[in-house]
Amino acid sequence: MFNEEYELLLKKSTEVAPEWLINDIEGIIGKAGKHVGVSYVISELHEGYTFNLKHIMSAINFSDEWTKVSRERLNFIDNNIEIIVALYNEIRNKL
Repeated sequence: MFNEEYELLLKKSTEVAPEWLINDIEGIIGKAGKHVGVSYVISELHEGYTFNLKHIMSAINFSDEWTKVSRERLNFIDNNIEIIVALYNEIRNKL
């Protein structure tokens, strides 16, 4: 694949990126500041969806919805690092 094709594909991918991902990245950069690096953002995204108190509270209420949502989002994060980096650069340049 040529570099131009890759850039076009990446641009189209960022345009249709899930709203939750954009909001999460904006929130992380907003809290930590513009100086934060992309590896920190990816780490925070992982931390937000790995096993935590939300999973426990969901289990107490006999609901597995959060487990399904978090699993899908972690899968998306793991498989789309390039899109996360591109979104990070776009959002950081807007600030």
